[in-house]
Amino acid sequence: MLEFIATAARDEKLIGLLRARVEVLLNAYGRVATSGRPEGEHLPVDDVAQLMTAFDQGVSVLQLSGIASVNGALMRTGLRRLLDPASAAVEPSPARGGHSSHRADVEWVRRLTRDTPDA
Repeated sequence: MLEFIATAARDEKLIGLLRARVEVLLNAYGRVATSGRPEGEHLPVDDVAQLMTAFDQGVSVLQLSGIASVNGALMRTGLRRLLDPASAAVEPSPARGGHSSHRADVEWVRRLTRDTPDA
């Protein structure tokens, strides 16, 4: 995957497609960061969106490499900690049972990007 990304970054045609895909994620997470912004948060929304995107893509690298698989509960916990660290820190730790994919969360972001009401 990283090899593809590196190749795409050097290819005039592929870089546009790669950039467009990453921008979809950044925009989706930007909307999430805007709507879930706690009072008194000083980190810019764009920075939070970038961190959320990096977290999401890093989880994918772990899963695709076979090193680790992050279940949906842990993925949601990580994203909540990026959105509102103070509130999320007092939540109980997610169950680590099972190693299901976080695709449900990816679907949630896809729904956000399409502005559908079930997001």
